[in-house]
Amino acid sequence: YVLHDQGFMAGYDAATGQELYGKQRLPNGRSFTSSPWAYNGRVFCLNEDGVTFVVKAGDQFELLHTNILAEDDMGMATPAIVGDRLLIRTAARMYCIRQSGL
Repeated sequence: YVLHDQGFMAGYDAATGQELYGKQRLPNGRSFTSSPWAYNGRVFCLNEDGVTFVVKAGDQFELLHTNILAEDDMGMATPAIVGDRLLIRTAARMYCIRQSGL
């Protein structure tokens, strides 16, 4: 999965390099500095405005939902998965997210 400037995403087969789907526009995607990451059949894309787009992994583009951080958060760094936690560093904060009940 590749993020392009101005909020576009494309999917490619990792084994063959063949395009699965061409550039798809993420709504209000704006600019991306961080790399996408994958977990549990989903691809996550954090833009510079602190919005994370959740896309279904697969050969067709399907936007599942979005998650919005605080209004003053600028997402420039790629989040890290550490054990059962997701660490997101923004210009204003450091988030540690964990699924409840674990």
